[in-house]
Amino acid sequence: MNLPKDGEKLTQGQVNLAINLDKFPNSKPGSKNWHYGQFEPWAMQFGYKDGIPIYASVDPNGYHIYFLNDGHKVPIILKIGETPATYGIKPK
Repeated sequence: MNLPKDGEKLTQGQVNLAINLDKFPNSKPGSKNWHYGQFEPWAMQFGYKDGIPIYASVDPNGYHIYFLNDGHKVPIILKIGETPATYGIKPK
């Protein structure tokens, strides 16, 4: 998958590519499109030199889906306070 653009609509196809989708069955695009958010320390290891990843929201529950911009090139769904390490995902 390519890096989403700021403001781009999150698609079901992108949600379906989430590396940890099995932990979030029935996820679908939420109300917020892809956008850059706040500083996330883990993001520096996943292809964001400034530590500010691009993400969108997924429903149900309004979780966030982040794009891993390193060798993974796929999204990951995270609850508040989680990082890719929560799911055993290491930078590539």
